[in-house]
Amino acid sequence: MRHAVTIDFHDTLFHCDEWFLLEVRDLPGRFLEWLSDQSTDAVNIVDTDKVARLYREIRVAAIEGGIEVDSHECVRRICSQIGVPLDQSTIERGVDVLMRETLPTSCPRPGVVAMVAELHSAGVKLGVISNAIHHPFLEWSLERAGLLDKFDLVLSSASAGFYKSRVELYLHAADLLDVAPDQIVHVGDSYRFDVEGAARAGMRTVWLNLNDEPVQAVKPDLEVQTLEGLAQKLLDLLQPEQNSLRDPHAR
Repeated sequence: MRHAVTIDFHDTLFHCDEWFLLEVRDLPGRFLEWLSDQSTDAVNIVDTDKVARLYREIRVAAIEGGIEVDSHECVRRICSQIGVPLDQSTIERGVDVLMRETLPTSCPRPGVVAMVAELHSAGVKLGVISNAIHHPFLEWSLERAGLLDKFDLVLSSASAGFYKSRVELYLHAADLLDVAPDQIVHVGDSYRFDVEGAARAGMRTVWLNLNDEPVQAVKPDLEVQTLEGLAQKLLDLLQPEQNSLRDPHAR
């Protein structure tokens, strides 16, 4: 039987706060600063609060409605709204520059490298499922850490078109992995998006509860505070019948 483990990216697989802040808050303003530096025609941003507000509106709509808007489209919309229309190549170039600037601060959490290696060696399919508006950053980070070739799937909300508030993102991951949802364990730090979201798709869940938050309506299959030593526990969740065979007291 096919089995898989899918893992959230930010604050689960990797520490990458600079990238996260760029994605969720700073991207349009930073892009316009970059544009001003590149252009002989000064780009004056009179109302930075307006730019931030417009961006927040786009992000909230994506979260609540579940339809993702990728990094390039976010920038295009805001530039158009403030009267700075740009060609797509300029937007793509600027966004890539800004995202790559945060890459040196992206690093695996303690226990990640060993966990991924052990699961990969055990023949478990591995996937990343992330709310991320700039898909390439996930692959850049994994490659830089020497982990990209261990993953069968890297799926972002940007590449799929769905946010984790929509069950379709998880079901799409299961389809791409060619593994039934009930044979997948998803690991993540967000109770709302990783535990509740994956559970609605029929997956089992492991909650990396970093802040010792209380469990709510949906109980995860496993709750942990670290990824260190987690690989064997994940294998136990995936293949309980094998554990039963190893237990001399099992019936």
